[in-house]
Amino acid sequence: MPALGIGTRPIWRRALASAVAVSALASGAVAIAPAPAQAGAGARGETPTSDITMIQANIYTGLTVPRFQADVRKVLALEPDFVTYNEVPFRSDSVIAPAGYDLYRDMTNRFTAATPVAWRADRWTAIDQGRYLISNWRGRPPGRQVELGRRYANWVTLQGTDGRVLSVVSIHVAPVVRGMPDLLRRSVARLGLLVDRLAPSGPVLVGGDFNVHYKSGRYPRDLLDAHGMVPTYDSMGAYFATGDHHGATIDYVFDRGTDVLAPDNQYPVELRSDHDAVVAGLSWVSDPESWVVANNPRGNAADQRASLTSIVAGIRSAEPGSIVKLATYGLDLPAVVRQVKRAVYRGVQVRISTAGERVTSREQRLSRFFAARPDSGSWLHRCGTSCRTRWQAVGISKTFMMVSDPAGGWKIRYDANRNLGPAIIARASRVRVSTGSVALQDGRERLRVVR
Repeated sequence: MPALGIGTRPIWRRALASAVAVSALASGAVAIAPAPAQAGAGARGETPTSDITMIQANIYTGLTVPRFQADVRKVLALEPDFVTYNEVPFRSDSVIAPAGYDLYRDMTNRFTAATPVAWRADRWTAIDQGRYLISNWRGRPPGRQVELGRRYANWVTLQGTDGRVLSVVSIHVAPVVRGMPDLLRRSVARLGLLVDRLAPSGPVLVGGDFNVHYKSGRYPRDLLDAHGMVPTYDSMGAYFATGDHHGATIDYVFDRGTDVLAPDNQYPVELRSDHDAVVAGLSWVSDPESWVVANNPRGNAADQRASLTSIVAGIRSAEPGSIVKLATYGLDLPAVVRQVKRAVYRGVQVRISTAGERVTSREQRLSRFFAARPDSGSWLHRCGTSCRTRWQAVGISKTFMMVSDPAGGWKIRYDANRNLGPAIIARASRVRVSTGSVALQDGRERLRVVR
């Protein structure tokens, strides 16, 4: 069974784009800014209140460029947190994930590229990603030009600005056609193995065209139940046709983790494609108090950087006008420096105290950066042994960070067992992320000994 690999976005990925897609870019296929959320409200006659909006969108591969772009605009006008796309192997990244969105799909071939996941970059940060083989039946069915039995899922594990972690999977199961076996059950069984692997990190959302009607005898409820995948149609107690398929319901959003993240809304959106978009609203069942993010120094690049990524995501989540207070026994990582600078540029006050045995080059660079911006409210203070003595007396961790809201109220706390140097990647490390009132009050007290 293939391992869960880390995907990358190589520079050459657009080499797969067809001449149609290239000409579309040349003729005005520019980035699409999401429209106001009222477009979603109008579809239901009420204001959306879900914490998360996810859309499954199978946008027919044979659509003309203008019709395809119109469908994408209609999907993104709802400002979804996540979009699982199907049938888009040759469409441009800049169209399906315009400004404000990021995207992952493996670009090895048309089969891996057909099912990307897009997400709102202002709310979510990818901490792991990969592709996964779903079915591998080779050969072209009679009269077909493509090997319809070759299917891959793309998946992304994401951390939100509030520190919560979930995974999103995009899949398109092969249809039943003459000259090819029914691949539904083996595909869902493979998907279940992927979902099982992702579930320890948090809820898993799966969007896709499964090419089976919700009320059909072929619907693989036993396999789905075995892996905890609950369709929103079950959760909401209702279903609807999902396009031009004789009234059938074949597009789905599944939720593994309904006890943590529960569906509270769903509706279709008519597209020019032969599939409707399926919109699912989901909300967190309860507020988390704290959780631990741990790295795996023997894993892939994302596994190794998991602890660091959680801290970087915390800095990235800081809103204009808010404060980031960071105390560390050493700061020597370019990723942290980059995020600190970006935070200052967008109006965040970043205040850093370091207590390492030596001044690192990254600390020197940040000191010069802050000195050039005396009105930013940001600074770096180094105090060495005197700080270490005080911090150890009150139990401040090797890296301690708190992030406020724009009104100055502390909203999230990070405690790491490593300083912000290479060891947080190369050695076993963990970060406790806390949002509960007790932890935040304790954090406020600890800040009293940090300049």
